[in-house]
Amino acid sequence: MSLIDLSIYLARSIWALSYATASLVTMILTWVAITGAATRYRKVNIVLCALCNQLSELPLSVMCMDACFYTWLTVTGTFQESLLARFFYYMNIITAIGLIYLFRRSFQVQELAQKYLDQLSKESKYWVELPGFTSARFWQQLLNPFNWPRDCTIYENIPYWTQEEALRAQRSDGCKAVQEMVLDIYQPHSVEAGDDRPVLFYMHGGGWTMGSKRFVGPLLNEMLSYDWIVVSVDYRLHTKAGYPTQLMDCKRALRWVKDEIRVFGGNPNNIVVAGDSAGGQMACLLASTANQPKLQPGFEDKDTTVQGVLGFSAVVNLVDLENYNNHNCRSRFIKEVAFHLKFLTEHSPRFRLKGPGVPSMMIHGDIDTLTPVQHTRDFVKHFRNTCTAPITYLEVPGGHHCFHLISSPRSWYIAITASQWLNYHFDGIHNVKVNTQDGTKQQIHEIVEWGWPM
Repeated sequence: MSLIDLSIYLARSIWALSYATASLVTMILTWVAITGAATRYRKVNIVLCALCNQLSELPLSVMCMDACFYTWLTVTGTFQESLLARFFYYMNIITAIGLIYLFRRSFQVQELAQKYLDQLSKESKYWVELPGFTSARFWQQLLNPFNWPRDCTIYENIPYWTQEEALRAQRSDGCKAVQEMVLDIYQPHSVEAGDDRPVLFYMHGGGWTMGSKRFVGPLLNEMLSYDWIVVSVDYRLHTKAGYPTQLMDCKRALRWVKDEIRVFGGNPNNIVVAGDSAGGQMACLLASTANQPKLQPGFEDKDTTVQGVLGFSAVVNLVDLENYNNHNCRSRFIKEVAFHLKFLTEHSPRFRLKGPGVPSMMIHGDIDTLTPVQHTRDFVKHFRNTCTAPITYLEVPGGHHCFHLISSPRSWYIAITASQWLNYHFDGIHNVKVNTQDGTKQQIHEIVEWGWPM
């Protein structure tokens, strides 16, 4: 055997082994994505969740990559020569059936969301039809899942600290901590200073110790299309004082927004706080701890009230007496985040509900392996028994933790639904072009066609 033949043989063997490995991993992850199986180890669950989200939200893309890999093996002659590759090819047929099931299940969300939108239309008088297979732009969105902000001006890394707060943060946690105390503002091109548009104040998740303000998801473009101002906030991820530094940073950012947002066309008296996972927990607490002096050091007299809450996969119960969370979230929160046992109850939104509350919407996937969906069910039930404000709950079929961050049919259906809820409660469906077709129903075309430019 010549050196060239040996090189070709080794290359084909590596390709065959890579294909076999990819096939096995994909099959296992597809099973996990369908069943929502979890381990007792949080870090393992985080990795599984990230991978399963890709399969659940983009199953057709995964199938396409597998087909391309198989075609390459066929063209190079590796497939015919390797029994192992042929065996895993048939395994991938089984995996493809699972991926098709995941794709089909994502459309159960369309039925759920449409049912809610039909109910909402009875009050708002605007009927919204969610897009499906017959929509050209639906396929554009499916085949091009990148979700870049458009038709807006982005003001990045605006500091929200005072000079005294920056010096204190630098002394305790270093210069990097000060750099984390910033926010981004997305201002639609059609909005000018003084327009008094509603503001969506978004806080990212990441277990209070990681994450970035750059991750908002398809909801960002949806709200920009309605001329909302979107503010995305970073906060200190590693601090010697521990939690609730993160919550107090978000209050500092809210203080800044209330003082300055008119310059960007926002209304400081019409702010909806939103977030996912840990960010959802802080969104709920911003509403329930407004104007509490101990959480507003140095700006005790500032108004930090908000008008509404939108939570995605929100952490609403840190106590978890029922032990729904099989990787012991309580110990992790105490040891790595808060350093104090008392914060479990004090900072669990489930136990802070009182008074009238504010209009709220909670969205949670039914196979979330990081934040138990049972906690959100209990939270919503307790909210309805305790508060007089309305609350809407959408439990998303096949949704993993923070599924909404990936641009997919499921996440776009939810983004459209959330945007309609936000517009109904806080903007009266502002600036929407409506075509009356039959005198009884009205169709919002910007929403039906995803808001994606042709």
